[in-house]
Amino acid sequence: MLFNFKDVLRSMRLGFSAKKIWVGFLGILVGTIFYAILSYVALTLTSDWNWVTVWREYRYIPVPIAGYTVMPWYSWAIWIVGVALFVIVNLLAIGAISKITYEQVKGNEFYEITEAIKFSIKHWKGIVLSPITMIIICGVILLCGFIFGLVGRIPYLGQLAIGLLFVPIAFGALFLVYLTIVLFLSFLIAPSVVGTTKSDTFDTLFEVFSVLNDQTWRVVVWEALVAFFSVAGICILAWFTKKALTLTCFTIPLWQGPRGWFTAMWQNGIWYLPSCPPVVWVENLAGRFLPTLLFPHTWATQNWATAFGGFCIGIGFHFIAFFVLAYGISVWSAGQTMVYTVLVKIKDDKNLLEVKEEEFEEEEIKEEEKKEKIEQEKKEE
Repeated sequence: MLFNFKDVLRSMRLGFSAKKIWVGFLGILVGTIFYAILSYVALTLTSDWNWVTVWREYRYIPVPIAGYTVMPWYSWAIWIVGVALFVIVNLLAIGAISKITYEQVKGNEFYEITEAIKFSIKHWKGIVLSPITMIIICGVILLCGFIFGLVGRIPYLGQLAIGLLFVPIAFGALFLVYLTIVLFLSFLIAPSVVGTTKSDTFDTLFEVFSVLNDQTWRVVVWEALVAFFSVAGICILAWFTKKALTLTCFTIPLWQGPRGWFTAMWQNGIWYLPSCPPVVWVENLAGRFLPTLLFPHTWATQNWATAFGGFCIGIGFHFIAFFVLAYGISVWSAGQTMVYTVLVKIKDDKNLLEVKEEEFEEEEIKEEEKKEKIEQEKKEE
């Protein structure tokens, strides 16, 4: 490694790995399953929805929209839990990819996927609780602001108290803005901190604060670079994937015969895609990249085999989309690992790769000493 911005430029190449993309795919798949189940539960708890109507409206992945979808507060609470589980699962997946990237940079090209997943689950506290802790801290400070609002309702004394405490309150609000930035950064870099240092919640948060305070502009610029590479990777892979699907849709129907069985299966597979949410920017995005989501599709009725084939193609479309997004997550995770490793070298003059190698050598020496002691005890016996 060169320990400068050139290492960050390697994000797309490091992210182009079957192991990392597979971990990202699993994260999206498992997170989506949790989210979909809880979203179905949230919608079906209302009187206007049941399992059949939810399926007809949303297919596999329900996406209720605030202000458009009418649900009681407890249904929204369940839906938020589903979103949180999706985020948590993908944070763990990013942590596993960061661990694979870290081992790869160290020279261990054969680090296994199962070991990376076990590592991420074992150290879940540093990955998950770091942003949760920041959310709680920000929530407490925000609650204090609401309490000051209640204090101000006290006649005379309330207004006097708020007037005297205005400057501390303003600085408290400024501190909350700063903590919000730290919260956002903790979501971005905490999995990579844990993946490279095995840190707990406190140490992870300390590193997030340290990186932000000591290397502010590098963090901003390099995070923007990683985000650009991730989006570019998704767009490039999506373009090639679209051409592959176009080729598939062109070649197979050539000899399908007069029944048009594949055309019917293809149309039924498109029917399983989710409808575009009634949000302006989402509709504009779909119109540019996935215009098929903007128009309703009819179900082609032939026989049970065609219906089952269309169901499988619908699932396949979702898997292909997850695969494309997984490459973006892989690039993102690899880039975050590079960013943190380089920043630690710059701000602390500490090479994480060498430190871990020394620790690994010390562990090997200790294991050899234990084996020698056991052999000596056996000989004495």
